[in-house]
Amino acid sequence: MIKSDKKLSELSKILINGKYNEINARISILRTEEPFEGAIMMLARLYDETGDDELKLIISAFFNDMKERSGQAEVIEALTSVVNPASKSMLASSCWQSGLDYSGYAVALADAFIACDYLTSLECFTAIDTCSVSLNDRDRAEIIFRLQNEIVNFDPPKQKLALELITVLKG
Repeated sequence: MIKSDKKLSELSKILINGKYNEINARISILRTEEPFEGAIMMLARLYDETGDDELKLIISAFFNDMKERSGQAEVIEALTSVVNPASKSMLASSCWQSGLDYSGYAVALADAFIACDYLTSLECFTAIDTCSVSLNDRDRAEIIFRLQNEIVNFDPPKQKLALELITVLKG
């Protein structure tokens, strides 16, 4: 991922001041160019703040189709920084829908599972389940430990989901 203050500034102007068609066109361009730092976070924040459902679909599709491994850390950072539960859920969902291996971020996904609502937890479950065969033993044990310590704080549906995740991780 490259660092480009100029590209980030241009993207910011379009996302803040642009019309729907301009924003849509710029997101399409993002799909084809070399990724740059900050773009993923900007799109996540726009998703978090906009009330435009069509724009949300475009941003969600961008995240789901993302194939750049270099953007994974920024997706996880965005997951922890957005406010709306629907935004968190979309980002967690993109982790498994992108087809990328998020095993290096499984502990962060488990933290989101613990901290977030049921729907986001379900998306985190799917992301962790998808990469569970690639998890190292230390991360696997850490996730199981955290889930076992927090499970009493969950409502019954989330407790069942946590138990299922523990079962998956224990193999």
